[in-house]
Amino acid sequence: MIDFLIGYVIFLFVISVHECAHAWTADRYGDPTARLMGRMTLDPFRHIDPFGTVLIPLSPLLFGLLGGGAPAGFRLFGWARPVPVNPLKVRPWRLGNVLISVSGCASGFLVALAAALLLRVVRIEPATFVLLRMGSLAVWLSLFNLIPVPPLDGFHILTGLARIDPRRIAALEAAGPWLLLVLINTPFIGGILGPAYALLFGGAFRAIAGI
Repeated sequence: MIDFLIGYVIFLFVISVHECAHAWTADRYGDPTARLMGRMTLDPFRHIDPFGTVLIPLSPLLFGLLGGGAPAGFRLFGWARPVPVNPLKVRPWRLGNVLISVSGCASGFLVALAAALLLRVVRIEPATFVLLRMGSLAVWLSLFNLIPVPPLDGFHILTGLARIDPRRIAALEAAGPWLLLVLINTPFIGGILGPAYALLFGGAFRAIAGI
């Protein structure tokens, strides 16, 4: 339970960095909407989504209260409430909007890199445990957010690069959270993301951290 709670606190930090990166990048490219709404912050309470930040990530606690436990192979999933972006204010329009989407995932990989570099000099428990969990979760969530399913960043990156008219995919965006729920409960996530996670965390992160 303690391990899970530590993981959840790290999860809140990583998704807050993620959304703050979106807000900062949008502001940098001409859209101050998120900044003016107070979303350019690391305060997790400004980014909470009832479904993606509370219900799904805390579901193992519900299993525990019901006398069971987290499903076998459970890995923390979730997302924050997306920051508001007015794409019409972004300049350059197409590149700026793609970079706003990319920035969230990039921020997670940067968090993992920072944790790996700190591990080279910090060898004291429980700091090493926290840094390992932070690196692991940051890599996993960044990969998860690259899945091309709404509301994840991968979907917006794909549609932006493919120049798809948002009006043509409005219904898909509305169904996005339910599609994610289906994917999370199938072998797809582990089968697709597992090898990439093993390469980035098991290989690159550990090599940088010197462990």
